[in-house]
Amino acid sequence: MPMLVDPSAPVVSAPVTATSPDGWLKATLDDGYAGAVLSVNYAAPSNPAAIRQVRITRRNPDGKQLPVRSADPAWAIGGIGRAYDHEAPLGVPVSWTATPIYVDGTTGPSSTVALTVPAPTWEDADVWLKHVDTPGLSARVVVTEWPMLSYGSRLDMQSAVGNPYPAVTQDVYDGAASEMAFDAIGPNIERVRTMLLSGGVFLVQTGPGNHRPDQYVVFGDVEEDLDDVPGGGRTFRTSVTEVARPDTAGQPLRMPGWDIDRVAARFTTLDAVTGSYARVVDLTTDGVG
Repeated sequence: MPMLVDPSAPVVSAPVTATSPDGWLKATLDDGYAGAVLSVNYAAPSNPAAIRQVRITRRNPDGKQLPVRSADPAWAIGGIGRAYDHEAPLGVPVSWTATPIYVDGTTGPSSTVALTVPAPTWEDADVWLKHVDTPGLSARVVVTEWPMLSYGSRLDMQSAVGNPYPAVTQDVYDGAASEMAFDAIGPNIERVRTMLLSGGVFLVQTGPGNHRPDQYVVFGDVEEDLDDVPGGGRTFRTSVTEVARPDTAGQPLRMPGWDIDRVAARFTTLDAVTGSYARVVDLTTDGVG
C-alpha cells in the first residue's frame, strides 16, 4: 500500500466547540490531530468541591459506548477536569457523556455533548496514522494504492472413519493483516522514521466514504529504501497486524505537542507558568478548553 506522507497538509476546518445543554461538559476540536479536548466544569452543582473524578464515555455511530482513554476516570478536583480523545471515528457524529464521581464513590447526573471530528479529503491526505499512547507521534498520509486485507481463518477439522466429510469447528477470524508503504521527502523522512520505530499501537483511520473500518495495529519489520540520490526521498515499507484496542483504565492525559519539555522551553520560571493560566488544570491542555 504505497502512501505519500504529508503531515503539513492544511487543516480540514476551523476549530469548533460544543457545550452540553447543562453547560457542564464542553468538547473542542483539535483539527491539527483530528481529536477533541473534553472539559468538565461543575460550577453549577451545590457542592462541586465534593467531586473528585469524572468518567467520560464516547458513543460511536454503531451504538458502542466506549471509555475515553484519558477519562477512565480522569481527575476533576473541585469539579474541574480535562481529557483528550483522539480515537473518535472521523466524518460521523459522535457523542461524549461525562459522569462526575464524588468523594464517597457515588455518581452525579450525566452530561452529553455531540460533535463530528472532520474526515480529511483526499487532497488533504485522507488517512490518519495515530499513535495511541503518544498522540504527537501521528501523521496524515495519502494512500495511492489500497492494500489487500488478509483475514486468517480458525478452523479445527477432524476426520471420522467412514464419513467423507470432516467435522469442522470454526472460531472467529483473525484480525486483518496487510503491508504498507510510505513515501517521504525532506524533513518528513525523520518524522516518518521516528513514527515507525517508536513501537506501540497505532490507530489507522479514514473517512466513511472509503469503507475502511478503523483499525488498531502494530507495525512489523521496517524497510527504508532510497528513492534516488542520497538527498532524495525515501520509501518506508512495513507489515501491519491488527490488534485489540488497548486498555483505557487509569490511562493519563496525553496532549499532542504538549509535555513537560515544552513547558520548560516556553517558561523560564514557575511564576511565569502560574501567571499564564487561570487554573492549574488549564496547564494540562495548554489552555485549550
